[in-house]
Amino acid sequence: MWNDLSDRETEMQGIIRRIATSAACAIAAVSIIGSTAAQAEYPEKPVQLMVGFSAGGGVDTYGRTLANLIQEELGQPMVVVNKPGAAGMIAAKGTADSEPDGYTLYITNAGSLLAKALMDGEKSKLDPLTDLEPLGGVGVLVSSMVVPAGSPFKTSADMVKFAKANPGKLKWAHPGRGSLHMIAGAAFLKVNNIKAQDIPFKGGSKARNAVVGEQVDFGFVGIQTMSGFESKLMALGVTMDERDTVNKDVPTFAEMGLEGIDISGPMIVFGPNGMPDDVKSKLTKAIMAVAKSEKFRDLLEKGGLATASYDGAAAKKKLMKLKADLEPVIAELK
Repeated sequence: MWNDLSDRETEMQGIIRRIATSAACAIAAVSIIGSTAAQAEYPEKPVQLMVGFSAGGGVDTYGRTLANLIQEELGQPMVVVNKPGAAGMIAAKGTADSEPDGYTLYITNAGSLLAKALMDGEKSKLDPLTDLEPLGGVGVLVSSMVVPAGSPFKTSADMVKFAKANPGKLKWAHPGRGSLHMIAGAAFLKVNNIKAQDIPFKGGSKARNAVVGEQVDFGFVGIQTMSGFESKLMALGVTMDERDTVNKDVPTFAEMGLEGIDISGPMIVFGPNGMPDDVKSKLTKAIMAVAKSEKFRDLLEKGGLATASYDGAAAKKKLMKLKADLEPVIAELK
């Protein structure tokens, strides 16, 4: 009897071990399947797109157009959140400090972001190249010299000639100290060896209005601010090596026989560092699909804005080149 009981206990123990092993395998399989399903379901809720400027500007227009079209690609809405302040740095820092799960993104004129970080130097609380992850580019903000419609200057060469003969007499507007348009304007004045008094304003539309109202002689603003003001403003040149793809009638400064500069603002979507590769891949794919679409291009071109489409790796290269171009300019402006 004892042996029979012992054998039976041994057999039962074996059965229990086999059941336990099978259960463990089943739990592991469910865990793996559940984990895979969770990853495949990204995004499971709306994605926030932070904009570091007020509604209605160039960055905001890119952001809202992207958000309106991307749901078809992501399967979830994208919600624009305006968080202006510190030339976009508040929203940038908020994104960098957020959970790297792909639910908080940031869109900006990367030129202004770099310019602000370089201007702040050691005081800057964010390094755009290490604290943020570029996911893709959707356009470019082009800086342009504009004058009132009734200005005596019909070309940028006219303005430079007068400024050289009358150093310090002219006044010019820009959207604020540290903005890319301010950097572009200051660089233009420097390379062409002219002096003029700069007048900062809070935003591109206010700087444009100062030019329209002839409070200043000229301004450096985003060329898209010309839209709707063509009868009141003239654009005399763009700060690029080639003409803007939307405003094709505006010459480069080099075409006017002046020293040209190539400073523009790539419009890039960022996320915080540390996002899973599959999340980054899905976001980049969705961003590029929208940026390549005719609807995206048509909507933005109506507002005078140029589109582009490139992935995160290409965006990173653009950032590194732009930083190298801006560093010597900003070092001399400090």
